[in-house]
Amino acid sequence: MRRILVSLVIMAMLAPTVSAHGANTFAFVMRGESLQPESAQVLQNDTLIFYNVVDYERRIMLDVESDGVYEINCTTGASSPGIEDECRVWLNPINWTSGDYEIEIFSNGSFWKTLSLSILLDNHTENVAPTGYSFNNDQSESEVDEDSGLLALALLALALTVAIFVRNKGDYDE
Repeated sequence: MRRILVSLVIMAMLAPTVSAHGANTFAFVMRGESLQPESAQVLQNDTLIFYNVVDYERRIMLDVESDGVYEINCTTGASSPGIEDECRVWLNPINWTSGDYEIEIFSNGSFWKTLSLSILLDNHTENVAPTGYSFNNDQSESEVDEDSGLLALALLALALTVAIFVRNKGDYDE
């Protein structure tokens, strides 16, 4: 029993692990006199959704490089039961770098509010440094098949070990 437990613990410690998360969605509600929240800290790959809950349109704009090209230029319609009253912005990691941004919101053509947005890098760091671990990039198909066969053989050996242990334990109980 101890050997099995020790073997499982060692295998778990040697297995590479990584931290990951799914993309999040952050909602901003544009009310008559307020924007909730007025600031946010998000990651690359997240999606921002602006909901307009008043009876007139709002425009969400951001020109990062001050070159007249708006990286965000989205208009929400008046509050409605459909999706015309919302604006979605995906923070594609290819286009968005980490940093602080000021998104300007206009209401009926006039400046209304500013959203302070901090974008953080979407880093996935490894908890354990995998030594010699690869995703089979350098292996031919025959090597991958060979590795799969070895894995199947190892799993079969583990199953047999557990079966023998259970059988022997039954013999000792009688």
